Amino acid sequence: MNYLIYLNGKTVPENEACISIRDRGFLYGDGLFETIRAYNGNAFRLDAHLDRLFTSAKEFKIHLNYTPIQLRSAVQNLLTLNKLTDAYIRITLSRGTPTNPKSQIPNPKKGFQPTLVIETKPLTPYPQEYYKHGISIIVSKTRISASWPLAAHKTLNFMNNILSREDANSKGAQEVLFLNTDGHVAECSVSNIFLVKNNEIITPSLTANILPGITRKTVLEVCKQNGIVAREELFNLERLIAADEVFLTNSLMEVMPVATIDKHSLSLPVPGRLTKRIMEAYRKATLIPSEVI
Repeated sequence: MNYLIYLNGKTVPENEACISIRDRGFLYGDGLFETIRAYNGNAFRLDAHLDRLFTSAKEFKIHLNYTPIQLRSAVQNLLTLNKLTDAYIRITLSRGTPTNPKSQIPNPKKGFQPTLVIETKPLTPYPQEYYKHGISIIVSKTRISASWPLAAHKTLNFMNNILSREDANSKGAQEVLFLNTDGHVAECSVSNIFLVKNNEIITPSLTANILPGITRKTVLEVCKQNGIVAREELFNLERLIAADEVFLTNSLMEVMPVATIDKHSLSLPVPGRLTKRIMEAYRKATLIPSEVI
């Protein structure tokens, strides 16, 4: 099906959409993106995703010619036009094209016309088998810099994540875990990570230089609402492997139980009791208007 997309302020069929070959996102990965999930035709935690997008755009001096209200309207309009209920949504923002093609070094603050694309498609869910029995993750040999400024933002510079995850897949695992250069557990290629120990939930602190995941934040809020002790801390791989339960989070997978880490099996059954409770509580949260959560 030829779905409609939103491109630089206009709604067009995706097979008619074009961007310039001089676009900085295409040439250099100079841009940002957000991946969002819609339930029953409503984009979940859309305001939080837009806030992160605008914050990162300001940090990297990528000008956004839109307000959050305009982008929210564009997303909801696309869901309606494409007749989608449970959907995948992606917002891509590139620094765009130079306003003066002859300029070799354009001013990053005002020398570009940004490119904005919003697309909505039917959701392709993760296999139910993963949720029933958990997934396998392996630890990458690549370390994330504890001070690299891009790590805390969702940028188009994604090659390391792609290659690392492909390597994990080739070894029979579904995800790859990164440690940072200080030796602390950081995050996975497309997800944040949590451990459960002694009925408490712990996730890496943002000081580990990780992406502040929207689902990660939602899970912490859900824990608070349900009287579950949850903390953000720095911890090493040994502590993770010794956990009673481990799970991953992102907007599309929601809450995903982990069965093995580098072939170290976690305590059975999987999903564990607390992980299962979080999975159920998160699903209930998706049925509540985002502004209430």
